[in-house]
Amino acid sequence: MAYFARDIMKTKVVSVPATMDLRDLAKLLLKEGITGAPVVDGKGHLAGVISQTDLVYYNLTRGDELVFDSDFYHSAKVEGRHVPAGFQFEDFNSGCVGDVMTPVVHSVTESATVESVARLMTRKHIHRVIVRKGRAVAGIISALDVLRVHGVPSGVASKKKSKGVSKKKKRPRSRTRRAPASTR
Repeated sequence: MAYFARDIMKTKVVSVPATMDLRDLAKLLLKEGITGAPVVDGKGHLAGVISQTDLVYYNLTRGDELVFDSDFYHSAKVEGRHVPAGFQFEDFNSGCVGDVMTPVVHSVTESATVESVARLMTRKHIHRVIVRKGRAVAGIISALDVLRVHGVPSGVASKKKSKGVSKKKKRPRSRTRRAPASTR
């Protein structure tokens, strides 16, 4: 039986707007337990993808000094007075998703075969493929979704659907003990 993208895709996709702040994106990825998301423009059209890797790369290449203490924070003044100990400065130099996203989207239509999805993932070294309907996001397929279809030996999937696979009982292991090396 041939499977298509529409058969295995997840339809509840967390998409993010290109205008979203990167700090909000990081919070969303953690909250949803996902590692990336499709990016949509103001019209809801697919504009790119963003991943945790993109965020890490952005933070590492910004040139911010996060490790060493800075004299600025010791000499900073607010309304002419030194800032008391315990105050924290927040970084307002955060970008938005559109600045960091990957604008190249590897996508398929709902009628694409799972084999073509697997070939695309392998050829492009990617872990997720966006399924689109026109220019809108219709679903997402992860590498694990593809493995669920192709990782099951033929015949097992159909047995599970119809009758359920009977589980073999495990035989108890022999509890024979070997004599310690000193007595052999």
